[in-house]
Amino acid sequence: MSGKKDLDNLLSTFIDRGLPGAALSVCKGGEIIYESFCGYRDTDKTKPLTEDTLFRIHSITKVYSALCGMMEYERGAFLMDDPVSEYLPEYKNLLVSIPQEDGTFRVEEAKEPMLIRHLFNMRVGHYSFGDNPTANAMKEIHEKLGGSKFLSKYSLREEIRALAEVPMLFEPGSHFQYGYGIDIMAVIVEITSGMSLGEYMRKKIFEPLGMENTGFRFRPGWEERLAGCVRHNPDGSVSPCNDLLGDPLDTMYAPDGKYEAADAGLLSTLGDLQTFSAMLAGGGAYRGEHIIGRKTIDMMRSNLLEEALLKEFTTAMPDMEGYGYGYGVRTMLPKGTALIGGSVGEFGWLGAAGAWMMADPSENLSAAFMIQDMLPNSKYYNNRLKAAIYGLF
Repeated sequence: MSGKKDLDNLLSTFIDRGLPGAALSVCKGGEIIYESFCGYRDTDKTKPLTEDTLFRIHSITKVYSALCGMMEYERGAFLMDDPVSEYLPEYKNLLVSIPQEDGTFRVEEAKEPMLIRHLFNMRVGHYSFGDNPTANAMKEIHEKLGGSKFLSKYSLREEIRALAEVPMLFEPGSHFQYGYGIDIMAVIVEITSGMSLGEYMRKKIFEPLGMENTGFRFRPGWEERLAGCVRHNPDGSVSPCNDLLGDPLDTMYAPDGKYEAADAGLLSTLGDLQTFSAMLAGGGAYRGEHIIGRKTIDMMRSNLLEEALLKEFTTAMPDMEGYGYGYGVRTMLPKGTALIGGSVGEFGWLGAAGAWMMADPSENLSAAFMIQDMLPNSKYYNNRLKAAIYGLF
């Protein structure tokens, strides 16, 4: 049986690998049973990491956006098998690129419609990397809109409407491809609710749960509270990280920005991420606030990938072996091969700079972990933490 001392030792070990700081919170039955802030918030190691330190949670933002979608589904705004074109008419006549034997692509009209459920579980084939008609067309669209979505002044909705003309990598629903699905879904939330994504999150999630330190934009004093980010280099050294996919690291948080990155754009503290995770682990309720229904949470954490697509999922993300993918979240399968413990249906996600969360409604157990290590060895960190967390009971 592990103890809290083991969690202390793990955090110290992580810092010994070159991280300025690390923070962890574990919640059981709605009560915090472990919380620790180790090391420093800055890469010069002059400012201690504390409870008010802000972190870039990057792709964990997808879980927040997906929850917004599930909340709109729950209130009857759409059905999962509705065509996306009912809400975004631009997606009526879609294109798909078909690879040829000679390495070229043939672009033709898609035979199948894009459905809302395809958006949640990454089966839409909009992907912005590589040398193919999809990636090339997405690059052209962004250039027409003004360039980088973080440096320019166009909105998520403007981007998603423009991307409708991009040929998909495959027929909707036929493959798994980590890409733009959640972003399209977030725009449908904006359309059905009449609110921007950020406003929806604030009114429906952040304010009810008292999450005062989570948002898409820097507020007064926030920039000074932001944790420094590092990168582990191939030679084993550690250096400050100042960019994200070619853009300056923190441009997306500018107070005068327009784009709200539904897939990667939230800032948060350890406490706020734990509050969110504890709400999910509590079946949609936390400290007297009921955010979403328990059965909707169960639906959200149901695996939606058939065997062939599960192979695509774990091939693309080897650290997710033993998990499936539900409505915007990883979810632990009944017969996992990841050699890690936990409950079937434990769910959550992770971010590009190492932020990680888990929610286990079976045990009413949640955890939030914050580091800023760009493209880290997440398996090294998260599987060790998970083993020690479950070993507490």
